[in-house]
Amino acid sequence: MAGSHFDLLACGNDDPSGVEVTLSIVSENPAVIIARVGGDEEQRFPGVDLFDCLLSLREALEGRGLLLCCQGARRNVSPSGMTRQMSNGRLAYFLRPEVRASDDDLVDIFAPADCADVASIAEQKAEIRKIFRTSFG
Repeated sequence: MAGSHFDLLACGNDDPSGVEVTLSIVSENPAVIIARVGGDEEQRFPGVDLFDCLLSLREALEGRGLLLCCQGARRNVSPSGMTRQMSNGRLAYFLRPEVRASDDDLVDIFAPADCADVASIAEQKAEIRKIFRTSFG
């Protein structure tokens, strides 16, 4: 939903208590989110869908040594092609090895998550590959 607003944290080694991140969905088609990290200026993150926008924001934060504490950054959360299409990337599955994901496993990628549960983009991709190999390999 365009106009949605989220107050999240980004955690890192330099600041384990977290930095405030204010995130707003400006547009869903084309997908654009705006984020303000701490007292910094707002930055726009466009993408093909909202998950793509989130990846761009996470990449920028990782460049600063920070991980965004949201459901879409959890190591075992990933959208399917269908959920990306149906929700414009807003919903993703919480995945577990050898358990078939269902609608009950869908999470809003922008909902807050514990900093202990989030991972870098590379770590998240590796975990998702591992889950799929275990489940379907």
